[in-house]
Parts: sequence; C-alpha cells; structure tokens
Amino acid sequence: RTGPNIIQQLAQLTPNRRIGLGVFSDKPTSPFFNTKIDGTVFQSPQETNSCGIDEGGRNTACGPVNSFQHILPLTDNITAYTAAVNTTLLTTKPSEDDRHGQLDALLQAAVCDAPGWNTFELGGAIRLIVLATDGPYHSAGDGLLGGILRWNDGQCHLDSAGFYDYSLLQDYPSTGQVKDALDANEIIVLFAVAGIGGASVDLSIYEHLVRAWGGRGLSAELPNDDTAFVNIVVNAAREASEQANVQLSRAAEGVTVTATATCPSGSPLNPGATLERCNGMTVGKTATFEVTVTADDCSKLVGTTSLRLSLSPAYGSVALNINPLCTCPCSSMSVLESPACNRLGALTCGKCFCPASHAGSTCACDINEVRRVSNESECQAPTSGVGDLPCSGNGRCTVTDECRFGCTCNPGFHGKFCACQNSALCPLSRGLACGGTNRGRCLCENDIDCTDCKCNCIAPFIRTAACDFCDPSPAGCQLSTSFSAVCSANGNCTCGECQCNSGYTGDRCQFCNERVQSCPTVCARALACALGPPECAGAGNATATCYDCGMGMATTTRTSATCTVCPPIRIIQEPTGASFPDPTNPNGVTEGTSCSATDGNCQNTYYTAQDNNLVLLGVVRVARNEERDCSQAFNSTPVVLGIVFGLLGLAILLLVIWKVVTTFLDRREYRHFLEAQKNAKWEKESNPLFKSPTQTFVNPDYKGTT
Repeated sequence: RTGPNIIQQLAQLTPNRRIGLGVFSDKPTSPFFNTKIDGTVFQSPQETNSCGIDEGGRNTACGPVNSFQHILPLTDNITAYTAAVNTTLLTTKPSEDDRHGQLDALLQAAVCDAPGWNTFELGGAIRLIVLATDGPYHSAGDGLLGGILRWNDGQCHLDSAGFYDYSLLQDYPSTGQVKDALDANEIIVLFAVAGIGGASVDLSIYEHLVRAWGGRGLSAELPNDDTAFVNIVVNAAREASEQANVQLSRAAEGVTVTATATCPSGSPLNPGATLERCNGMTVGKTATFEVTVTADDCSKLVGTTSLRLSLSPAYGSVALNINPLCTCPCSSMSVLESPACNRLGALTCGKCFCPASHAGSTCACDINEVRRVSNESECQAPTSGVGDLPCSGNGRCTVTDECRFGCTCNPGFHGKFCACQNSALCPLSRGLACGGTNRGRCLCENDIDCTDCKCNCIAPFIRTAACDFCDPSPAGCQLSTSFSAVCSANGNCTCGECQCNSGYTGDRCQFCNERVQSCPTVCARALACALGPPECAGAGNATATCYDCGMGMATTTRTSATCTVCPPIRIIQEPTGASFPDPTNPNGVTEGTSCSATDGNCQNTYYTAQDNNLVLLGVVRVARNEERDCSQAFNSTPVVLGIVFGLLGLAILLLVIWKVVTTFLDRREYRHFLEAQKNAKWEKESNPLFKSPTQTFVNPDYKGTT
C-alpha cells in the first residue's frame, strides 16, 4: 500500500520511475511448508488455500504457496499497482519454518524478463528491488531437507501465471549465484527486515550478505510506520543514484581487475579496496576511475578472453576482449652479467635484475655496505608515529642509486616519503593529474610538506597548467629522434600518443605480437635500408628514408607501411662481421646479426642490430664483389627447348623401334604358318563318334508276298 507514496517521493529524483510487484513464501513441501493444518489439506501451489478460522469464526483465504510469484511488471500506472496489491493474497500461516524463499525470489526476479527490466537498456536506469522480510533466508544445500537434490541452474523458470514452477525441482540458489545474477543485470537490493513476534530479526544477517556482495545491496530495519518505510526506500534510491563504482559484471579466470577512484568529495568510500567507490555524485560532478587489468596466469588465458565492466548504478558498461601478450619480445634477449649492470646482474628489457647481494638500478650497491650507512627508518616521514607504514603507505622502501634506503612511490604519488597525491595537488586533465604520466608529472617544490606543486609537462604537450594542449609535432611518437619512424611505422600518432595497428603493442608500437601475426626478423626490418645504392652509405638523418636508401629492387613497392627512417649505414669490403655501440653502455658494443638477401643475380651480405625497444642501431653493408657474389646471366630457353625436343625425339624413336620389332615378329609367324599348311597330308577316315541318322528294322511276322 505504500507503493503510490514511493512513486510520488521518487519524483524528487527523476520524473521517469516505475514500480512492480511480486510475492514470495517458501518451497511448498515439508519441512518448509505444513501441508495440513487443522485438518485442512492444502492444495497445489497454484491454488488458493484456506488458512484456517479467524477470530470471527470465518474461514480465511490465503494466497498460493510458492517460492516466488511475479504479479505485476514495472509500470507507472499507480491505479494498476494499487489494484494488484489489493487483490494479492499473502500466505499468512501455512509455513512451519516461516518464509525463507528470499534467494529463490531474488534470482527469478533478476534473471526473468517478466518484471520488465528490458524497458530500459542495461545501464540506462537504476534497478532497485525492495525485499521486505521477517526472517533469515535458505540457501544452497537446504533443499536436501525436503528431498530436493538437483542443484539450482540459475535460469528463469516462471510459468505463464508468473509462478516459479521449478520450486520443487531444484535447490535454493547460493548467495554467489544471486550476486552474479544481480551483477549481470545491474540490480541493487534493499533488504527491509521486520521483527517476528515483537523481536527484531538479527539485521546483521543481511548486513553481512550485503558486505559479501561488495555493495550490491543495502539493508535497513523495516519500521511499522508507512512514512518511515517510504523514506527508507527513497533514501536507498537516492544513495544508489549518488554512488558511482566500477563493477566487474563478467569476470575472467587468470585476470585481476582493480579500479582506483578520484572522487569529487575527496577520498573514496572504500580507499584501498580492489574496486573503489565514490559517493556524492550529484548533477555536474565528475568522478574518474583508473582501471587496471592484470594477467596473473597466462596458462589460463587461451585465445581471446572476455570480461565486462559496468559503471554502477546507471552509467552503462563496456566489454573488454583481451589478447594477452604473456612474454615481452625483449625477454629473449636477456644479457647475463651485463656491463650495464656492473657485470653482476642480468639486463632484461632494459632493466637490471640484481643478485641478492646487490641492489640499485645498475646493481652498483653492496647490500652490506648499504645497511652499514643506512636503514629502513629513512623511509619514515619525520611526523610518522609508531606503527605507521613506511613511505606513508603509498610506496616501497628500496635501495636507491645513492646506495641508501629510500621510497619508490606507487603510481599517483610522489615526494620523498610518497606523501604527495598527484590528483589532489596538480590540475586534472582527462580526469588525471597533468593528463597522465605520458603527458606530464606532478612535482612539488617541497616534496615533504607537498607544497608549491605544479605540472612538469612532457613533449609534445605544450606547457599549460594541466598539460592539456597538444603540440602537433610527432616527436613524442618516436623512439629515437635521429632515425626512428613515427610509431615505428606500425601506427598513427595523435597528440604524442601512438594508436597502434592490429598486432603491434608498446608505447611506440615497436613490439610485434607473434601470437597474432608473423613478425619480421631484425634482418627483414633492416633490409629496406641495407640494399640501397652506395651513395646511401653514412646516412642517418631524418631525410634518409627507405625511399632514398631502400632496396632498389624493381619488384618492391615502397609505401608508408614499409618505409622507415634508416639508421647510420656504412660499407665494409669483406664479410668479417660488425659491431655496434651498445646504447645501455657507453663503452660497450653489441655484435651484429649476419644477414643475406638476393638482388637479381647477386647475393648481398649485411649486418645489423637492435636495442631493447627494437630500434635498429645501424646497418653495415658488405661491398659487393661481382666474381664472388654474382653469377653470369644464364639463358635457360635453349636448355628448356633442347630438353623438350630431346624427349619428344626419344619418344618417336621408341615408337619406331617398337613398330619395327612387332612387324618382324608378325611376318616370321605368318611364314611359319604358310609352310605348315603346305606340308600337311590328309587321309580319309571315318569319325568314330559319328552315328548314322537312319536305322533299319525287320518285322519277324512278315512272310513276304507270293
């Protein structure tokens, strides 16, 4: 009966609101339901039953007993809702165990189309179920008490009358199944819990359930006063509309998703949680969520992995299709005892991995010596108290390049003790401090007290306060300003950021994903610059493109996709190998890879190398020696024709020989036949097998004539 008042009060939030109706009880079988009271046997769950004799001696009727019945879909017709409420009969006392079918009802209300959720597209409205109850709930496994063994399949099973007709065929759902259904349909539940016989149900049962669902529901005590109940519902809708949080509607095994919130009201509701939330989201206010997707176990990620993120309560959702790159191409080029790591650690993907005895970015610090002059207390701010985390809880205490303990801050924080939160101290662009780490860094003059902070912008973003103006120069899209192509020729540059073509990754599209496509080798990548004309030797500037220093082969089509800027090129006379300067070690060298390619009738040899970002370090061409590398032009036409006519002549010769031999043999046999015919002698003989066709018979009684 409070529905009309709720609709009227919700007008404060939105002019577009709708309300529906459903009722629940419990599974209509013992021990959940007493099938016989006062001698009256209750009928099937779809039939109205007698609930006994009331105080006036009249036979009272109660509604059909079922786990759930959908009565009225979502509507803005208050008259229809009021009529549905007035004609609905509730099951008042047919149950020995009270009404515990809450989860059955929630699951069916969430997954079925009958309530009318599809009136608005997913993410287009706040979906709120108000579940009024006076007792705890049954969950998966409790159905065994009634002999129900089949597990709940989580599907919709409402018949044409709106009854849950699988109530006796399958068990109660688990709380996890209900949460998944609510998440998938972006529904929030308000548990309004009333008392039993004057004693209040333990509200903590539903509070614990709401916490386990990660904020997917609300809980409150159901008051006796209608006005107070209306206020609870309206406040729940207002609280839901003023909160914003990222929900993982469809998870994926082997993938972890975290969301860090920047809220207009300051700190998130649940700072440090996996998925942070904001409140106070009224009209005109903006919250920013930085979502991080991490592949934890590549063995569980086969092919394309899909997950869905939604911004609750009614801001839409997005599907992510993940093709994980589980290994970096540079990891196969790890250099043990690299000079860049003081010959102590392994250089992998441009980073030193040090042994346990040393630390620092170049493994230059002896741990024992570091502990002699420094300790972890240097990571504690002067104002820290006992038990406070090092680095203000926003970083890790590590060994710095000064061979002392210091803080390495988490993303979004900086300062000597990581106490300065970038988003709170520097202007925002795109919802991020200084536009994000690829546009600028938030730095404070006093990084202990976090004062006098401003953005230190990175090219190509002109030095505005928030690094939000783009310099059209492509410099930010090049790995090297001297001879690297824009976005490594594998993408497009927009405001200093590369938009990579399919199959390429990296901030400059320099890495090729071998799981998606066939990737070129270092020899193939240097080919365009290696086989050009001799005058290209010594090239290495922005004008020496592969169009100028390319292969020079008539069959090669030079396009923007294949052309790159050439690195320095030099020529040597003999194929004795080549080395190139090591970019990670000023005094070191990198041995070049030997490559070869055919150009016409000549074999060409060249050497090249690349750094950890797959940028070519240079090309060394071997001067071509005509006698050594090239063969004389060979006209194959006479040979081919000679072979063809030779085979044809051989075939004719074989046919002639066969014909001569067969003719000779035939004539000899015919001559033998004629000679045998001439020498034949014939004698007249009777055939012993011949019998005359006539016979003579004599009549013994014949006397003859006289």
